[in-house]
Amino acid sequence: MDFSGNRCTPKNIESLLRHTLRMVRDLRKAVYKTWTPTSETAFTLLLLVRGASALLNIITDCDETFNYWEPIHFLLHRFGFQTWEYSPTYALRSYVYVLVHAIVLHVSSGAWNFAAYVHEMLGSSTLSSSKIVQFYTMRAILAILCARTEAAMYRSSIAIMGPQAAQILLILLFWNAGMFQASTALLPSSFVMYCVMGWMHFWIRNEHTKALSCAIIAVLCGWPYVGVLFIPFAIDMVRFRGFWYSVMAGGGIGTLVTVVEVVVNYFYYQKVVFPAWNLFQYNVLSKEVDSKLYGVEPWTFYARNLVLNFNVMIVVAVLAVLPLGFEAWRSNSWRLIARCSRVLLPMYLWLGIMFAQPHKEERFLYPVYPLICMAAAMSLSAFARLLNWKLWSANLTIGKGFVWGSLIVYAMLSLSRLTSNYINYNAPQRVYQHLHDSILPNEMTQALYANPGKPLVLCLSKEWYRFPTSFFLPNNATRVEFLPTSFHGQLPKHFEEHVNGTSVIPSQMNHRNQEETSRYVSEDRCDLVVDLILSDQHDFSGKKDTWNLIYELPFLDSEASLSPYRSFYIPFVSPKYTKFVSYAVYRRMKEPEGA
Repeated sequence: MDFSGNRCTPKNIESLLRHTLRMVRDLRKAVYKTWTPTSETAFTLLLLVRGASALLNIITDCDETFNYWEPIHFLLHRFGFQTWEYSPTYALRSYVYVLVHAIVLHVSSGAWNFAAYVHEMLGSSTLSSSKIVQFYTMRAILAILCARTEAAMYRSSIAIMGPQAAQILLILLFWNAGMFQASTALLPSSFVMYCVMGWMHFWIRNEHTKALSCAIIAVLCGWPYVGVLFIPFAIDMVRFRGFWYSVMAGGGIGTLVTVVEVVVNYFYYQKVVFPAWNLFQYNVLSKEVDSKLYGVEPWTFYARNLVLNFNVMIVVAVLAVLPLGFEAWRSNSWRLIARCSRVLLPMYLWLGIMFAQPHKEERFLYPVYPLICMAAAMSLSAFARLLNWKLWSANLTIGKGFVWGSLIVYAMLSLSRLTSNYINYNAPQRVYQHLHDSILPNEMTQALYANPGKPLVLCLSKEWYRFPTSFFLPNNATRVEFLPTSFHGQLPKHFEEHVNGTSVIPSQMNHRNQEETSRYVSEDRCDLVVDLILSDQHDFSGKKDTWNLIYELPFLDSEASLSPYRSFYIPFVSPKYTKFVSYAVYRRMKEPEGA
C-alpha cells in the first residue's frame, strides 16, 4: 500500500489498521495452531520407541515364554517346552496364533540367511543368523505392527477428539511405560491390543465391516473374553447398518475365522477342537476348576499397576467423564459425549470387569492401554478448554501451560519407570545371552565338550519362571531341566521331539495346577545351574567344592528395597534405597581324575 502524500487519508489509515490486525490475528493462529503430524510421521516417531522396546523390553510374564515362545520354537526347531494347555486332552491354546508368528519368523529368517550368504560371498564379515537374531527379529516385527496400528488410531482420532487431544494422544502413546512393555510382548493380550487399535481406527471412520473384522479376529484368535469390549460397537453398528446386515456380516466373517481355527488346530491336535470355547468353558463355565488356582489378588493390584504405568494420567483418564460431561453441558452439545463414549464405555466396561475378577494379571489390562491413553488425552484437552473459559484466558496460555506441564511430569515419571525396570530386571536375558554366546555348546564348539553326543544339562532353580525362551539356546545340544524348589505348582514338560509332537497326549499333566514331581531332576544331573543368590539363601554359593560361579549380574532384591525408589529410578537417590543381589550361573566342578 502506498500511504505517501495525499493518500494518507483517514480511510487509508483505517484500512492499514485492519490489515495489520488481520496479520497479527493470522500470526497468532499460526503460533497457537496445534501440530498434528501425518500418519507417516506419527508412525516414524512411534517406531523409534517401539524399536527400543524390541531391544530393551524384558519378559515380565512366564506365560509369554512357555505358552507362546516355546510352541513357536518347537514348530521351527523341533524342541521346546509344552504346557498343559497345549495337551490335546485340554486344547486351551490355539495354534493359529502360534503358526502365524512361526511362519513370519521362518520367512524373515530365510531372508536373513540369504542376506548373510550374499554378504559372505561378497567377502564381507559373516552376518549372525543365530536363534537370538530370530528372537529379536520377531520383536522387531511386533514393534512395526504396533506402531502402525497406533499411528492409524491416532490419525483417525482427530475426527472425534480434535487436533489438540490427538496431539496429546500421540505424546501419551510415545512416552507410556505400559505401551512400551505391551507393544513387543508375544502375548494374545498384546495381539488383542493391536486389534483394538485397528478396530477403533475403522470405527471412527465408520468403516463398520473392517472394524467388525478386527473385533472378531481379536475374540476368536486372540482372547475370547474381550468380546465385552465390543458391545458398544455392536449396538452402534446395528443402529447405523441395520440388524440383518450386521448379523450377516458378523456371521460371514466369524464363520471364515472359525473354519481357519478348526482346520489349523485339527492339523496340530489331530482332533476337532475350538480353543476359544475351551478356554471360556474352563475359566467361566467349569464347576471343577477356575482361574483362582493361579493366584488371587485384591483390587489394589490393578490400581498399583495402572499408577506405575500411567502415573498421573490414570487419574485424568478415569475421571474423563467429568470434564467432558461438564463441557457438553456448558456448550449444550451432547454429541461430544456421544463421540467420546466410543472410547469411554469400552474402557470403563473392561476395567470394571477386570477389577472384579479374583485372578489378576497385568497383561489382562493390555487391551485397553490405548483406550486409557485416548481417554486421558480427551480429558486433559477438555480440562484445558474449561480452564481457559473459566479464567477468561483469551490467549490460551494458562490452558496450554497446564497441558504441557502435565505432559512433562508424565513423561519424566514414565522415563523413570522404564529406566527402573531395565536397571533392576534386565539381568536374566543378559545372563542367557551370555550363555548362548560364550558357554553353551553350538555347532562350532559342540565337539570340544567331554560327551559331544550327550546334551549338556542346564538346570533352573527357583528362577525357572524367568527363563526367557529356548531361542537363547544355540541348539538341542543343551537340555533345560528343573530342580525342586518351594514352588509346588505344575511346571511345563518337554514336547515329544518328533513331527507329530503336538498331537501326542503327554503323560503326567493335569488341569488343576497340581505339582508333577516327574518334572524335576536331581542336582547331580546338572552341568550348569542358573540361580538367584539371595542373602538368606545359599543353595549353590555354599557348595564351593561342587559348583563354581562363572558369571553373575546384579538383580534387584525387591524385598530389601524401598518403594518408590525401586519402582521409579531417581538418579543419585535410588541406589541408596535399593539393594541388588547376584543373578548367577554355576558350573559343576570337574571331578579329579581317578575319583
